[in-house]
Amino acid sequence: MKKTIILVAFMLISLAGICDKFVWNAKANYPSFPRHRVSGLSIGNRGYMGMGHINSGSISLAYHDWWEYEPSTDSWSQKADYPLDRFAVVGFTIGNKGYMGSGNEQSFGDRAEFFEYDPITNVWTAKANFPNPAGGNTSFAVNGLGYMGFGNGVGLYSYNPILNAWTFVPTPIGPSDYSSSFVIGNKAYILPSFSSTFYEFNPVTGITTTKAPFIGDARYAAVSFAVRNQGYIGLGWSSITGGCLKDFYFYNPTLDVWDTIPKAFPGVRRNYVPSFVIGDNAFFGTGSNGTNLGDIWAYEWKISVGVNEYTKNNDIGVFPNPTSDFLNFKIANLNANSPLTFKLFSLSGKEIFTNEINQSYLSCNVSSVADGIYIATIFDSNQNLLFSKQLIIN
Repeated sequence: MKKTIILVAFMLISLAGICDKFVWNAKANYPSFPRHRVSGLSIGNRGYMGMGHINSGSISLAYHDWWEYEPSTDSWSQKADYPLDRFAVVGFTIGNKGYMGSGNEQSFGDRAEFFEYDPITNVWTAKANFPNPAGGNTSFAVNGLGYMGFGNGVGLYSYNPILNAWTFVPTPIGPSDYSSSFVIGNKAYILPSFSSTFYEFNPVTGITTTKAPFIGDARYAAVSFAVRNQGYIGLGWSSITGGCLKDFYFYNPTLDVWDTIPKAFPGVRRNYVPSFVIGDNAFFGTGSNGTNLGDIWAYEWKISVGVNEYTKNNDIGVFPNPTSDFLNFKIANLNANSPLTFKLFSLSGKEIFTNEINQSYLSCNVSSVADGIYIATIFDSNQNLLFSKQLIIN
């Protein structure tokens, strides 16, 4: 039996990407001047980016160009210009229409204009202004309503496209420029800038709940998105180092845990980064790290089958990664009569450590394990492999 377990672990090591079926891919560059504070969203199977800002010394330029991205050909095509020169505009998608607004004008003044974009007619239509002029808002859409706010001292507002009307939404989340947000299911998740306090907002009940704290540096102007029922936050400006970051973290709402992504982002550090999602793939790019950037990246799901499918089991959490002392396990719906077994393997397939998991939340001391890269696995009582993930102990 032990030989079988070692063989399974060894097979996992040999699989491409070791325990992670997302891959980083560089895409066609943004088709115009490199810039930061660009806006982005997706409508159907197309992505859109536009507007943005360039500043250097006395130069401050805002843009109005608007571009459509076709993922099947990795190509951009120019569409109707946004009606105004703006940067830090945010938006959301409802049905087959995009909605963009607020932001800053070229002189940095906060603005409230709001527009609807129809990709079929390629036309922008003015809608009811956002209630308070603001740059640096965050935005999302849930259940046919759009939400925007938190920038420049303002609260959260919902937008009803049928009524073309805004409504104030009470929430304990304080205003915070360039906060991060994403939507999973019918709930929104919000990380205020320069904060580790992470919130879940339920638009149906209006209730805001504090969730597991963000485990990376508190940051400003990060990129955020959700794919395959997990949320991601990365890049941005660190409150700790006072510089741009390139790390990424993912959030599992089933287990309410954060962890680092298995594969490091290969691009350069940056902040002020827009994103959009098409299917299971997230796209983002441009931004600034003192230099305006024009590269575009995708975090893409590889379609495949096999034993490494176990690594996407959303009912099991093993964290933090890397770790130096304790490894935590969080198991949803654990059957107390059928405990699980944690086994740690070296990259050569040698079993290093084993521990029974008989509680939904359990901490295991691995401080005696030598520094290195390992394969963390979890088996059920019949020795079926349920979970496998690359683990760093340092």
